[in-house]
Amino acid sequence: MVKWVKVFETPNVFKAELLKNELLTHEVMAVVLNKKDRNYLWGWCEIQVPDHQEDIAKVIIDIFNQNDTETKPTL
Repeated sequence: MVKWVKVFETPNVFKAELLKNELLTHEVMAVVLNKKDRNYLWGWCEIQVPDHQEDIAKVIIDIFNQNDTETKPTL
């Protein structure tokens, strides 16, 4: 039985899905658990991976977030 661990959470559903796709591209199994309240649109999305892929997932997430901050427009 595979044990799943949370490696990332965000209030942004789109970012969670993009990150999940990035992990899948690198052959890391990943799922998004959407814990947002549909009536009030508050809450978080969690990305979970199998515990044996946790370390590589965190590296990929760090690189993804670094690239994300580099492309944000400055005001």
